[in-house]
This record gives sequence, structure tokens and C-alpha cells, in this order.
Amino acid sequence: MIKINIYNSEMQQDIERFFSKCFSDLGWGYEPNGRHSDTVNINEAYMLNGCMWCMYDDNQLIGTVAIRTIDETNKIAEIKRLYVLKEFQGKGYGSSLFETALNYVKEKGYNKVCADTRNDRDSSQHLMRKYGFCEAQRYNANEFAELFFELQL
Repeated sequence: MIKINIYNSEMQQDIERFFSKCFSDLGWGYEPNGRHSDTVNINEAYMLNGCMWCMYDDNQLIGTVAIRTIDETNKIAEIKRLYVLKEFQGKGYGSSLFETALNYVKEKGYNKVCADTRNDRDSSQHLMRKYGFCEAQRYNANEFAELFFELQL
């Protein structure tokens, strides 16, 4: 049974195994003490100024998405860490997670939501366009991001 739950610290080991597998499947190394440090500091990275959700199939973590505020004054949020395990892709789970994040930013009264991705992440680009995001100028210093999107709310 598929469930989407708000992150809590009891999920931390699942999160670290999940991202290690996701990044390995993408041919990237998992760097929890480096560029992926947010995945081991979820309370600080997301829960204090946003939210993170974990999608489980029974007891297996199969997907995540997070929101964080990047501009409190102008009410701008960013979607981060939208991943679904390779073997679960193509079943609408990414859309469900994306909708969860979008509903959150709308409910919280944000004016805009941003996201970044890479040229080779076709599924991410597809989701953003599907939900009305437009390509935008670079808004962050993420050296690995190649494309930037935004949605006015």
C-alpha cells in the first residue's frame, strides 16, 4: 500500500539508504558530508523552513520530495529532492509527490515556487512543464543545476 508521510527522524536511516541507491542508479556518488549534506540534516534543511515527504510502499521508501523557503519576504519556495526509485518510476508516483509539494506551497500562501534540474533529467523537466512551470533564470548557486524553472502562484 502506497502512503505519503511527512518526514520524521525515525525515517533517517531509510532516507540515507534511499538517496545512496538513487544517486548510485544515476551514476553519481552519494556525498552525505558534502553536496548531499541536506539529506542527513533534514530538520535543519527542510523542516524548519518547509517540509519533506516520504513515499512508502509498505515498509520500503520509494520516493521523496521537499520544500524549503528561499525568500521569506517575497514568499518564494523551492522544490528539492524529488526522487523515485528507478523500479517504481512511470507509475505516477513522481506526480503524486510533486502535487503534494505544490499543494503545500499553495496552502502556505507562497507567491512563487522554483526548481532546478539537469539537462539529462527528462522526467523532472516533464513534471515541471506538466504543472505549468516555465524556464527561468538561474536563482541559486547550485553548480550541478543546468535548468531553472518557476511557477507563479
